[in-house]
Amino acid sequence: MKNKNLIPEAARLKKLAGLLKEDAQEVGKSLSQAFKAGPEKTVVYLNKNADNPDLLKVLQAPKDDGADDDDFAGVGNVSGQAMSFSPTQSEIDLMKSVSWPLGSARNLIDAINSGPIAKGVVADAQEKIIIDGHHRWSGAISIGGDKAQIKGTDFNLPGANVAQKLAAAQILIVAKNQGGKVPAQGESFKTNILGADANKIEKMIMSNINKQTDKNAPGALLNDKMIKDIVAQEISGVEVIYDWLGSKPFEDKSSNKGYKLRLAIAKKVAENLAALPLPAEGSPERKFMPQFDPGATPAGPKVDAVKADAKAGKFNIAVPFVKESINKNFENNLFEAVLEKSIKEFNKTNKRRK
Repeated sequence: MKNKNLIPEAARLKKLAGLLKEDAQEVGKSLSQAFKAGPEKTVVYLNKNADNPDLLKVLQAPKDDGADDDDFAGVGNVSGQAMSFSPTQSEIDLMKSVSWPLGSARNLIDAINSGPIAKGVVADAQEKIIIDGHHRWSGAISIGGDKAQIKGTDFNLPGANVAQKLAAAQILIVAKNQGGKVPAQGESFKTNILGADANKIEKMIMSNINKQTDKNAPGALLNDKMIKDIVAQEISGVEVIYDWLGSKPFEDKSSNKGYKLRLAIAKKVAENLAALPLPAEGSPERKFMPQFDPGATPAGPKVDAVKADAKAGKFNIAVPFVKESINKNFENNLFEAVLEKSIKEFNKTNKRRK
């Protein structure tokens, strides 16, 4: 079969016949295009090719792409002022941010006394961005404002911009998982606080009183027992809450002093959250965000499990993914042979259908 005109029809015929997957060379080219476009296109491509063994071959061959140092990540520890980092997802949920510190008087006291510090986040210290752990980050800011800190893993992933760094993270996760679908947390948020003003966030908080969305929190949001413990000062250290609010303990005996306390806390938290930095350019929806989380679907690897691999450049996670200088005559001859086989199989299938 020597008809060169069939070669440009490759993609159409493969889709039509449904018999061929992209080979390693094609995977490399397609993945490069997706990577350059950012995490959305990368996730779509990885999921579409989750069962393609050639994709995994490409991801596991960092030395075969013609570049020596493109797949290494800078890995270390990160700490600093939480407000100096920007989020890289376009939505952050109120309830996931504040359910823990506002679940009991003791939790709120401990959060105030600790700074607070958002532990276990994954960030890029050089780019000043949060990669994973956004709700721990925003939760710390909800209580601490400018005083809130972060502490976790510094991941300086390859990529020319934020979007490409997130794409590299997604590829790293799939490579570590040995293929399969991209781990995701895809639920949408009814109480997205990014870009919301203090008045709107305050209303969100007050409309979710006594609701519990975090099963690990000790109680529902600003629940009745929490408010009673603070008002009656029946728990040690409660005075720090009033110092944090900038007011003295309520001295009045009115029946609505619990409401006044709830409102004061809601206002304080809303003001802090309204000051959150806006997302970095190229930040996607949450469903396209990297998940170093065994609780994702499917399960993602813990960040500690990938640090050594990323630092050593074990996986092919950034462009180029394949050598561009492949022998074109060999490629064309090989492709023609495969294409001829696929057309014969396609014709056999059509004859059986007739």
